[in-house]
Amino acid sequence: MIEHYVIIGITVAALILFASEIIRADFIAIFVALTLMILGYVTVNEGFSGFSNPAVITVIAMFILSSGLVRTGVADYVADLIMKFGGKSPIILTLMVMLCVGTMSAFMNNIGAVAILLPTLFIISQNLKYPINKLLIPLSFGSLLGGLVTLIGTPPNLLISTLLEDNGFTGFKMFDYAPTGLVIMIAGVLYMIFIGRHLIPVREKDNQLTNQFLLDNYLSEVVLPVTSKYVNKTIQNCCIHDDLGFTVLRIQREKDNNLEIIEPKPDTLLLPNDKLIIEGNISKLIDNQITKHIQLTSTSKFSDIDLTKEGIELSEAVVSNNSHLIGRSIVENDIHKLYGVIVLALKRGIRTVVEGFQYMPIEAGDVFLVKGKKEAITNLALSPDFTVVNRLEHDPRHSKKAPLALLIMFLTILSAALGILHISVAGILGAFIMTLTGCVKMEDIYNNVEWRVIFLIAGMMPLGIAMDNNHTGTAQWLANNIVTQVGDYGPLVMLGTIYLFTTIITQIMSNAAAALLIGPIALAISGGFGLQPYPFMMAVAISASTSFLTPISHQANMLVYGVGNYKFMDFVRVGGPLNLIILIISLILIPIIFPFKPL
Repeated sequence: MIEHYVIIGITVAALILFASEIIRADFIAIFVALTLMILGYVTVNEGFSGFSNPAVITVIAMFILSSGLVRTGVADYVADLIMKFGGKSPIILTLMVMLCVGTMSAFMNNIGAVAILLPTLFIISQNLKYPINKLLIPLSFGSLLGGLVTLIGTPPNLLISTLLEDNGFTGFKMFDYAPTGLVIMIAGVLYMIFIGRHLIPVREKDNQLTNQFLLDNYLSEVVLPVTSKYVNKTIQNCCIHDDLGFTVLRIQREKDNNLEIIEPKPDTLLLPNDKLIIEGNISKLIDNQITKHIQLTSTSKFSDIDLTKEGIELSEAVVSNNSHLIGRSIVENDIHKLYGVIVLALKRGIRTVVEGFQYMPIEAGDVFLVKGKKEAITNLALSPDFTVVNRLEHDPRHSKKAPLALLIMFLTILSAALGILHISVAGILGAFIMTLTGCVKMEDIYNNVEWRVIFLIAGMMPLGIAMDNNHTGTAQWLANNIVTQVGDYGPLVMLGTIYLFTTIITQIMSNAAAALLIGPIALAISGGFGLQPYPFMMAVAISASTSFLTPISHQANMLVYGVGNYKFMDFVRVGGPLNLIILIISLILIPIIFPFKPL
């Protein structure tokens, strides 16, 4: 009995840590696996078996295959369709956005699909004068709905199918999810067109990025007098940031009776009488005037145009989910040296940070206000570390290989759907051929796989092993108690109970982790009823991906949260009714398509 409580304690602790976001989710998962091995609930081989699990291998393959579709321009073609046909009305535009991203997400990484279409929607919004926040929630929700349609659409679908196979049942095939998934997707699109988009408040963004990022009180103009200790030294060596806490954004210097504009670099030499536009706390500047090392000349409000002369641009850049910068600060990553841009401010959710953000660990979904030359902003847009939302610059595409990439993806799906190859073998073979044919660059493979997701899934899998009947039997013990309490109401009520519980926990943790946690329990509950597990497992797969209630429940939501100028409750307001609609549809459809049959 004690081992049941220990397993439950580990599970609850993991849930609390997932919800608090104090520690990274993948780190929590690995800690769970290590704890189970140390306590002896799983063997070493079982503890690390997640890394060789077919579902994990398939997820890796899908990341690579998705990158091939992006690199060859296949995904861009979808963006062009939205540009071409989506401008006739808000209804058609919302329909096009959701259908396009949903179709993409059914066969590729849904976060990648959102990232590809994100810059396009900003351009459409500007051209049509249609609020961008009316488009970004439909974009994110559409990607989540599309993932419900196929076996490879989202990790929970794969994980649930693998769990069935591991327990002696036939796993779900490629399009077994389609009957329920398509109905749910169509219902979700109709809801967003006729109801959901009207629930999104019009929160127009200020045209001035300096105002959006609250820089009004942090931009000033100063002059370096002849006696200043900062003159005749480079910006890097004069310690002006360390002393006063501000960043030099622009240098104006009189030379031969002409005004010269200088874009600051670490090795730029500061000269007497240089006029600097700086970012910093004005009160600190005023206090430090008595040192005679700087003279404050202007505290007037500066606009974007003051910072964007001489070929300089301001842009918003969203940190990608698989960015290698995550976990380290702007200073530690030396972003100025890496990309040639200066980060002026940080927006994290609804919080804008102007002071001290340079030393905060970077998180996925962070929005940076960056300043730099056009070439530097272009390099930023081409980087896998960022999505630059206000321009349509793309990595050079190998469009001639687009038909080849599509053919490889089609054959991969077909071979798995027909049962010719296991999905994991088909996926890795497809990724191998894409790499061999140049649709994917070998050096980009590791950058395109979201390793945090892989470690999260692999780390949580041993928890399911520890709960099975060959180990602690905790899943069966929990199932017996649940069936005792709810079983008298019948399997449909139990189906709804499992669905609701999974929906709740997937709002605070990864959908993959939610599927891995609830899947073994649902499997044991079906056994307690003496029924085949398919309807219960389908309910877990669907509900694990209904991440509509909060912006933190899925990376796709996080990607649009900051740049869409949303508030937390916007997702609750729009996502709540959608979750209820999907619950009702699921409870009607699942027992019809997957009837309650005895074992």
